[in-house]
Amino acid sequence: MDNRAVSPVVGKLLASGLAVLYIASITGLLVGGIVPDYRAATGDELGERVLATAAGHVERAQPTTAGSADVRTEVALPATIRDQQYQIRLANGTLVLDHPDDALDARTQLALPSNVTAANSTWDSGDRLVIRTTGPSSNRTVTLQEGER
Repeated sequence: MDNRAVSPVVGKLLASGLAVLYIASITGLLVGGIVPDYRAATGDELGERVLATAAGHVERAQPTTAGSADVRTEVALPATIRDQQYQIRLANGTLVLDHPDDALDARTQLALPSNVTAANSTWDSGDRLVIRTTGPSSNRTVTLQEGER
């Protein structure tokens, strides 16, 4: 007759043990599979968005005024993608995002007017991106520079 007082305690221990086991398995599933896949997809999308934003600003940074120009356009971009710094390079009319994770690297061809030359230049994340357009209206040069945060 003394065993009847123990059965509610054993039942509660089994129920709480099953709950802990369920929570541990769901946590393992999230950390082991779903969350890293989500972070990779988010990093890839952010990298593409950063490159598209920078390319749009480079293409729109060209002044329409006649004569000599020296125009600076600042662009705010994230300091990191997937918690790592990255570079944006301008070379031969192409904008390249270079990330330590090669899966996040991207490039896009710029649509620049015929009178604009894209000078080879590099911008490191962490500073503000400055797009500088200089020169006479017949031969403008666009470069990437680092601004101050």
